[in-house]
Amino acid sequence: MISRRSFLKLSGLAVAAAGAGFGTGSMLSRGETRRFAMHGFVPDDDRAVNDLLRLFAAELPSGASDPVITADARWNSVVRAALRPSTRSAGALQGSGRVHVRLVRLGNTLPGDVLVSDDRKRIYNPEGDFSMALHALRSRLKAGDARYMISAEYVDEAPLASIFAVNRVVVVENDRGIVDRIALDGRSTRLNVHGPQGKTGITVTAAGVHVHSASCRHALCRGAGIASRPGDVIACAPNRVLLRVENA
Repeated sequence: MISRRSFLKLSGLAVAAAGAGFGTGSMLSRGETRRFAMHGFVPDDDRAVNDLLRLFAAELPSGASDPVITADARWNSVVRAALRPSTRSAGALQGSGRVHVRLVRLGNTLPGDVLVSDDRKRIYNPEGDFSMALHALRSRLKAGDARYMISAEYVDEAPLASIFAVNRVVVVENDRGIVDRIALDGRSTRLNVHGPQGKTGITVTAAGVHVHSASCRHALCRGAGIASRPGDVIACAPNRVLLRVENA
């Protein structure tokens, strides 16, 4: 049987030839919840945002919902054009989950980058898991200065799962997978998350989660504030650490 890493590399070659998507097969996993997300640090440039979202859209099932967009008004048309139904998968992928896109302007510029994660609860390793199409996008982003963080997420969960969810958890991930799931239940917790750049120190309280110390050069994650609502994300691309709040 072909290994998952080999499959990703071979899929990447096919995707480069097709010019869309990155062939991870991420939406084919089984389980009550299916999740796929891209988090990019991008310049104030329509093309960069469009290219990232087109790669994201190529992984979506054709039945995915219209995107819910949280962004400045100027980005709405760019996001909707990139995620229009004709850009989505024409293959056998099944699903009718929710799509949410958020664009947040950064307080300071930093080198561009992109993180990818899926419902296997892991952050992809750019060296082993990215296709040629995604490698090309990442190289372009890293060559410039990022002024926005964009998060594009697809979630297909069991019926009524979100309706009956009343509690929140912080999911802490690095490139080895899930480090911890911490309930936002009032208790205070501090944790060091290890990555390629060293340690990312996080604090979880009833108010949410924030980064209190960062070993990466720009420490943007430390200035990202508190993530507290389901869907909120704090991402550190250099250290490949992802913090996201979701319903328990």
